[in-house]
Amino acid sequence: MFRKSSFGVIFNVFLAFFITLAVTIFTLIANNNMTPLSLVINMIYGFCLNLTLETLIDLPAFGNFFVRLFKLKMEGKAAYFVRIFFIVVLLVLLMSFVLMFCELAPVLGAAFLGVWIGKLPVIFLIAYVTALIVFVPGMKCAQALCTRD
Repeated sequence: MFRKSSFGVIFNVFLAFFITLAVTIFTLIANNNMTPLSLVINMIYGFCLNLTLETLIDLPAFGNFFVRLFKLKMEGKAAYFVRIFFIVVLLVLLMSFVLMFCELAPVLGAAFLGVWIGKLPVIFLIAYVTALIVFVPGMKCAQALCTRD
């Protein structure tokens, strides 16, 4: 269906979609604002930002930097968890800051930083668990879709 060279982009779509979905559902429920319309709207701009970040930043290299820093085997289980941990840290910091800044800074001013920092640990945990669950199936789906030379 897609070219093999498109694997990274296709995989990023899977990862961005599921991380954005999980984090969006959490934040809407936490803010008592869960409606179908708010879910769709927040998913659209959250997904677009997440996919853009995943595409522009060399996330595998970023995660592999920490795997090498901790002197882990590249293909070991520990490397898997460390790599995803640091990738998600970067994504969550950038994504949640930008989205909360756009949504809350006009209303709260500088106080939005406290709200952002307060929600950051739970958002990270949700995104990390989601990435751990989606990573391998997402890679397999992307490989299955990227078969053309």
